[in-house]
Amino acid sequence: MKSGYGTVVRIAAIVVSLIALAHATHAQFQGGRGGVNPRDPQSATQAPVQAVSTEPPPLETDLVLLTVSVAPPEKSPRPSLTREHFQILEDGVEQKIVYFWEDSRPITVGLLIDDSDYMTANMKLSNLRETLPTFLKTKNPADEYFVIQFASFPRMTVSYTTDAKLAPTNFRTMDDSTVPPPDTALNDAIYLGLESIKEGANSRKALVVITAGGDKGCDGSQQTMKNEGLLAFALKQPVQIYSIMMTDDWGTANNGNPCDQISKDVNNLDELAGSTGGKEFLSPNAEGAVNAIAREIAFALKTQYLIGFRSTDTAKDGKRRGIKVKVEPTAGSPKLKV
Repeated sequence: MKSGYGTVVRIAAIVVSLIALAHATHAQFQGGRGGVNPRDPQSATQAPVQAVSTEPPPLETDLVLLTVSVAPPEKSPRPSLTREHFQILEDGVEQKIVYFWEDSRPITVGLLIDDSDYMTANMKLSNLRETLPTFLKTKNPADEYFVIQFASFPRMTVSYTTDAKLAPTNFRTMDDSTVPPPDTALNDAIYLGLESIKEGANSRKALVVITAGGDKGCDGSQQTMKNEGLLAFALKQPVQIYSIMMTDDWGTANNGNPCDQISKDVNNLDELAGSTGGKEFLSPNAEGAVNAIAREIAFALKTQYLIGFRSTDTAKDGKRRGIKVKVEPTAGSPKLKV
C-alpha cells in the first residue's frame, strides 16, 4: 500500500478527511431508499448504528484514514475485532491508531458477469452456476444487488433487489442455440456498473466483476471505453471494485491464439481494484476455485474497518511511503486475511 505526499496530496488529504467525517456521521444512521433520512433529526434517532468510535475523526490534513477488510478462513465465524487487534506500520515504523470504526452498514453490490465467447470456452459459464448464490449466502436483509451481463454490450438482467433467490444460476452455455458474440465489452460493463450503482439505496457500494478478459478483441483496437478514461471515472466514485479473472491457459484464448488484450485486462483490473480499495483475483477455471474467491470477497465486504493514524514522519518531501496493516486475532481464533 503506497501513499504520496506533496501539495496535491495535502489537498487530497483534506478531501479524505471530509469523506471520513461524512462516514463517521453516517454511522449514526441507516440511509437510502425506504430507510432513515440522515437530514431529518427526528428520523436520525430511530436507527442508530453502533460504532466503536463515538466521535468523528478530526478534520485535519495529517490524519491518514484506511479502509480495511478482514476475512476469516472458509467456514469460520467472523471474529470480533477491536482497535487493539490492529497494528499499522509505515515504512516499518509502528503508528498509533487514533481513530477506529467498525462499519457493518448495509451494502449495494453490482455483480458483472461476462458471457461472451471467451467465457463459453471450456465451460467457464457452467462453473459459475453456484457463484452468485455463494456470494449472496451471507448477505444481510438490507443488502441489495443487481446483475449486469455483458458480451458485445452490457445489459442489466437483474434490477435492484434484496432477494438472494433471484440470483441467476444459468448463464449462456455452449448448448445455447444462439452463437455467443466474440466481443467482450468489459470496460463498458464496468462503466455501466459504476453509473447504475449511483441509484443504490446504501452508502456502501461495490462492484464484483467476473470475466475471462479480452475487451473488444485481442488487440483492443475496438475499445469504446479506454482504460485511462475508465480509471479516471472510477476514482471519482465511492465504489470498491473487485474482480475475478478466470483462465484456462494464461496468455491464450480462442483456439489457442495469443491474446495480448487479456494480459492487458489483468493489469487494468488490478489497477482499478487497487485504486478503489478492492482487490483483483486470478482464478483457475474450476467451480470450487471461483466459488472460494466469491466467498472471500463476500466476507471482506460484510464488515470493514475505518482506521486512522497520524504519521510520526512529518516530512513533506513528496516521497512515497509503504503502509502495512496487521491484525492479531484473539487466542484460539483462526488466521485472518487483511
